[in-house]
Amino acid sequence: MKVSVEKLPTSEAVLDVDLTWDELEKASDKAYRKLVQTVDIHGFRRGRAPRSLVERKVGKEHIYQEGLDELMTEAYRNAVKEHELTPVAPPQVDAPEFELGQPYHFTVTVPILTPVELGEYHTLHFEREEAEVTSEEVEKELETLREQRATWQIVERPAAVGDRVTVDLKLVVDEETVSDLKDNPFELTDERHGLFTGMDEQVSGMQAGESKSFTTTIPEDYTNEKLAGKEANYDITMHKIETKELPELDDTFASEISDGQYPTLEDVRKAISDSILQTKKRRALEELRNKVVEAVVAQSTVTLHPVLVKEEAEEMLHQISHLLEQQHMSVDQYLLMMRKTREEYLQEVEPEAEKRVKRQLVLDAVAKQEEIQVSAEDLEALFQAYTQAGQNLQRTDAQARTLVITYMREKAISRLVDLAAGPDPDAEEVQAEEEEQSVTNAEAAALTGATETTVEDEIAAHDIVEEDSATIVTEESPADKVG
Repeated sequence: MKVSVEKLPTSEAVLDVDLTWDELEKASDKAYRKLVQTVDIHGFRRGRAPRSLVERKVGKEHIYQEGLDELMTEAYRNAVKEHELTPVAPPQVDAPEFELGQPYHFTVTVPILTPVELGEYHTLHFEREEAEVTSEEVEKELETLREQRATWQIVERPAAVGDRVTVDLKLVVDEETVSDLKDNPFELTDERHGLFTGMDEQVSGMQAGESKSFTTTIPEDYTNEKLAGKEANYDITMHKIETKELPELDDTFASEISDGQYPTLEDVRKAISDSILQTKKRRALEELRNKVVEAVVAQSTVTLHPVLVKEEAEEMLHQISHLLEQQHMSVDQYLLMMRKTREEYLQEVEPEAEKRVKRQLVLDAVAKQEEIQVSAEDLEALFQAYTQAGQNLQRTDAQARTLVITYMREKAISRLVDLAAGPDPDAEEVQAEEEEQSVTNAEAAALTGATETTVEDEIAAHDIVEEDSATIVTEESPADKVG
């Protein structure tokens, strides 16, 4: 058997295979010995019938074809192993009909993963952003908490901006009723836009029990073109005027909003400040992680076969389907609402899919180069974290593989951040944040796609789970699918 392999710049490999007639004869003998165990020949027990009778039963060509299929599979499997090829899709086989007594030639073209060429990512440098909290930010949050606990008190005076009024409201445009509301409460504001622009100014000053008719003009840029620029005729009857009363900023307020956890207002201010600081640190860390990974991807050479991008686009649609299920909506309904066909949507997301695949493969390459591993203890911790979060993840090989791959990539990102930005002053705290984010991301991946790993995930798992050998078949063969 003679096999030559050519790796093309299109992320494909072409295998040219030449078989001698002697090799075909030997392969047909093996095929006969296998077939004779399954064929019933009158007068012979299974496995005892001579070849001539088996040939008469199933056909001479069929026996040779079975032997040829085995040789083709062996040639493909050995070439993949010897030349360290990573197929990403089933191969295409150009296999002409064979002739008895003649040597045989066939060609296999298979999409493969082209190894990522990492750049000098150890030379990258980024500054860690300092997170600070101002007193204005703390007071703004306190004001939000006061607003949430505001009460409304009825007043006997003209309505003013900031009050809540309850009215009957009828709006007519071109003799057509656009709105007819009864006992409708709303807050008066000087920043109202859209259909009711100008209404608050007219309502301000009205007393409870008073009725008023007035006209405004709907803005020219209003989204409903039929109403834009038209006169709006109002009839309003005021029923009730209420003013907002905010609780005092004192220790009593502090104790109430914290269920007694913080007895003083200063304790609450510190807790708010700490919370804002942690949020800023998490946001800064996430931004830094993205910047570092984008830089590493940008300096890497990544050649993708289109099948990887299409697979990822399908995965993106699959993930959306999970989100839609939570809203009791199907993918078909979503696409109908977006006025897109499935094909149009997949084509639209392909650029983002390509970015995602490149990112994943680069992180896999970094993990390999940095010798990053996910231990059995790490995997068990991931499953336990998921259980504690209220999701009992099934411990299937597919879900375990998804968790391992995603967590390994998250650890690769953490390693890159440390290399590019150096140790953080809050090292232990940041490490805890990074580990928490890594677990969260791994859990999210398992939830949305644990049972449907993508091609690049299967590639990443190659060193974790040993894959079955691929099989080559021709159209005449009933063997299982190639892979």
